[in-house]
Amino acid sequence: MTTVLIKVAAFVSIVVAGYYAGRSGKLGRGTGNVLSKIVFNLTLPCAVIHAFGAAQFTPDLLWLVVVAAAFNFAAYGAMLVATRHSEHASRVFYLCNICGYNIGCFALPFVQAFFPPARAVAICLFDAGNSLMMSGGTYALTSVVASEKPLEHPVCLAAKRLFSSVTVDAYLVLVAMALLHVPVPAAIVQFTEPMANANAFLAMFMLGLVTNLHVDAQKVGRLVRLLSARLAFNALFTAIVLLALPFDPSVRIIVCMGVWAPIGAMGPVFTMWCHGDHGLAGFANAISVIVAIVAMTGIVLATGAMG
Repeated sequence: MTTVLIKVAAFVSIVVAGYYAGRSGKLGRGTGNVLSKIVFNLTLPCAVIHAFGAAQFTPDLLWLVVVAAAFNFAAYGAMLVATRHSEHASRVFYLCNICGYNIGCFALPFVQAFFPPARAVAICLFDAGNSLMMSGGTYALTSVVASEKPLEHPVCLAAKRLFSSVTVDAYLVLVAMALLHVPVPAAIVQFTEPMANANAFLAMFMLGLVTNLHVDAQKVGRLVRLLSARLAFNALFTAIVLLALPFDPSVRIIVCMGVWAPIGAMGPVFTMWCHGDHGLAGFANAISVIVAIVAMTGIVLATGAMG
């Protein structure tokens, strides 16, 4: 237990350090943007490649892609119905932040810290399904259903965003290699290891840099409704994972950690692009990080999941 708490304290300290570093002005303007590009285009893809290379991949784990996509679409669909009579700004806020999990910058570093490298492939496959919405699907759908004016070629926009993501491209290639029983070369696994190891620190520090802890008191109700809905879906999906999915217990534990990951980092960005309240979305993201730290630490402690 002491080892778990020390590792969690280290993660929290990195997030807090990023938060205060961003507000001190010592790092200059635009640091969060630069760091996010390093994480999303370098360390995160390397962490995914390293996880696949270190894992004993079995085809049945591909169902995790389907599971993650189904969870995302279920939450989005339910909120789509629930907000059909809501005004534009509220509907955009709910739709852009109800589904999607911050796997690469949060859950993956947690899994890397508490599980053997071979197990990290489970959370990566879960993220592959998650990325269908988090890499453009949410924005494309919300742009259509909550748009104040018609949007041209939403399908092309979503496809462009999906396939311009280095991480999504890496997933597609790695899954194809796995299906063809082509292993990741050992030299590539060794080459990506230093960048993969850097992902946990850089991702957590970036979260601190972009965290916003200010909110208008009049908008608290909207914030509470969103977070309550996410908590309800998290609890439902956790029950499904533990009771219905035919995977090894350690895989189910890892997927549960993915389900309790924070709101995806692109949630506030999609909210802004759809002309919603991105400031409130940023605050919701920050609260979801706190909830995720508590929930994921609880999962590790309750299951004795360290490997």
